[in-house]
Amino acid sequence: MKNVLKIGLVGCGAFGQFCLDTFSKMDEVLLTAIMDSDKALVKKTAAKFNTSWYTDFKKFLLRADVELVHLVTPPETHYKMGMQALRAEKHVLCEKPLALSTEQGKEMIAEAAERNLILPVNFVLRYAPVTDMVHSLIQSGIMGAPLRAYFENYATDANLDSGHWFWNKKQSGGIFVEHGVHFFDLYNYWLGDADLLWAHTEKRNSGSMEDRVFCVLRHRNGAVSTHYHGFDQPPLLDRQIHKLLFERGDVSVYGWIPQSISVYALVDDSGLNRLEQIMQKVPDYSKRLAESNKRLIGRGKEFIVSHEVRFDYQDPADKLTIYRQSIQHLLRDQLKKIENRKHKRVITEENGLKALELAVEADNSASRL
Repeated sequence: MKNVLKIGLVGCGAFGQFCLDTFSKMDEVLLTAIMDSDKALVKKTAAKFNTSWYTDFKKFLLRADVELVHLVTPPETHYKMGMQALRAEKHVLCEKPLALSTEQGKEMIAEAAERNLILPVNFVLRYAPVTDMVHSLIQSGIMGAPLRAYFENYATDANLDSGHWFWNKKQSGGIFVEHGVHFFDLYNYWLGDADLLWAHTEKRNSGSMEDRVFCVLRHRNGAVSTHYHGFDQPPLLDRQIHKLLFERGDVSVYGWIPQSISVYALVDDSGLNRLEQIMQKVPDYSKRLAESNKRLIGRGKEFIVSHEVRFDYQDPADKLTIYRQSIQHLLRDQLKKIENRKHKRVITEENGLKALELAVEADNSASRL
């Protein structure tokens, strides 16, 4: 018989509703209570998902049948609510970011460790199939060392009016902290830990609203990555691209929830075999081969090329399905840790802190005109 994790969710906004619907489709999860300060909203949501509701967080935490608290609330609340939940002996799944400062994040992690509780951040990107393909390509060394990477996030602001908490840095921490942590963590996963080299932000119409941020990181393996986030596009133009340059090829990934990947590589026979093994992890892909059998030199290295390979893969699932499945994979991963303390998770508490440290440093050191 499967163990069932009893979950209580805090924050019944749009994403909270999405998570509740996602949890309702999991046999391993039982939703036992929800909490929101909006009484009408939480009552309506509780009726929809057939669960108990609260508007008082302290009373919510008294529920003995809430084992894990999922915080789907604005960033400024994560530290206080997270600490309260941990002190009530609850595991915590925290939406990004972990907190608004590294000091708060470290204190939360220390509290969780002392009580033998888990405190992961919901970094769902690590659980997407395309993410794993990129990670496998890098680890295989098929295309040589990674040299350069960039992420361009052209995001919509259609649902972010001027009064939204997203624009208030005291509530959100700013774009680097509120949003950038997802991608700092993703690039740490792909390329290894990084140090900040430079950061900059721009304000809309010379006002107080920071809507574009940039930064450059140097990863410990020598790869340099650039991150750009701009919240200024209409919904139909919301789009994202990752580009990774290697010694013998490049990789492009599309979508903030990674949905498709394009690879161009120069490989020998062994490299082609390993490349096809990685591609066998997905149900469908296309490739084009051109025989070349050449001895080439690049970056001061000589290598044999037997094949010039191009392939493209589009996840057959739509964005929301991939998103939903990634959340489910993350939750199952964390449940295994609760059941078996020796289980090695894809996302740990340390991942949330490392991403936060980069984000806070980028925001604090950014040049502002």
